[in-house]
Amino acid sequence: MKHGIIEGFEMHRTKEGFGIPSNGNRVSLIEKAGALGFHGVEFGISHDYAEDPFWNGEGEERAHMKNACEVTGVEATSVCLHMLNDISNSPGSCEPSERETAHLIIKNTIVACDEVGIPLILIPCFGSAALKKDEQIEHLIEGLKLLAPIAQSHRVSIGLETSLSAPDMVRIIDAIGSDHVKVYFDTGNADIIGYNILDEIKELGSRIVQVHMKENPSGILGQGKINFKAVYKALEEQGYDGYLVLETPALNDAIASASRNLGYMEGLSSVFA
Repeated sequence: MKHGIIEGFEMHRTKEGFGIPSNGNRVSLIEKAGALGFHGVEFGISHDYAEDPFWNGEGEERAHMKNACEVTGVEATSVCLHMLNDISNSPGSCEPSERETAHLIIKNTIVACDEVGIPLILIPCFGSAALKKDEQIEHLIEGLKLLAPIAQSHRVSIGLETSLSAPDMVRIIDAIGSDHVKVYFDTGNADIIGYNILDEIKELGSRIVQVHMKENPSGILGQGKINFKAVYKALEEQGYDGYLVLETPALNDAIASASRNLGYMEGLSSVFA
C-alpha cells in the first residue's frame, strides 16, 4: 500500500488544522510531501472554489501541479470537495438548484482532475449535508448515475464518504452501478460513530476505493483505541492495495505530526511486507 497526506485545511466547527499546509502554493506542498517520504497528496477545494485556479482553470496551476508530480514522483491521489459538506452545495440536497450547483462543481472538478492526472474525487456528506433522509439518498444516487459516465470518460473515479453504515453504502454503490463510484473509507469516522471497523471493511470489500487513516481522540496513530494492525490486515484480505491517506491534525507542528504518523504507517507496512 502507498502512503498519502491531505492538503491542510481547517475543520469548520473547531478551526483545528489538519494535514500539511500548501501556503497557497500546491507545488510546494507536493515537494514537502515528497521530502517527508509520502507517495502522494490529496488536495482539497473549499467554498472559494470559483476563485481556485485548479478548479477554474485560470493560469498555469494545473500544468504546474502535473509537472511537479512528474518531477518529484509524488502522485496527486485525489481531490476532496470540502464545500459539499454544506447542504447548499450538496448532491443530496432536496432543492433542485442546490443539486445543480453540486453537479456543476463535480463536473468541473472531473475535467480539472483529468488535466492534472488525478484519478479520484472525494465527495463528503457530513455537516449540514449528512444523509439523514431517504429522499437525500435517492437524489444522491440519481445525480451520481448521471455523473458516473462523465467521470469514466475522463478516467476519474468518485469516492463517497458518509456517516452511513457499510450495508447502507453497499446499497447506494450497487444502486449507482458504476465501477467509477465507490466508497472512501475513514477509520476515524467509523470508530467515532461506533461501527466495528473490521466488519465495515469486510462488508464493503472491493467497493473501497481509498482510505483515510485517522485516530481518535489524539490524532496520533497508535495512541488511541483503533487497532491499525488489524485494519491493515483486513484491507489486505479484501485485496485493497491503494492509498492510506493521513487525515490527521497538524497539532503544534504540521510537518512533525505528519512525519510521526507516516513513520507509524511505514511500521505497519513493514510488518505485512
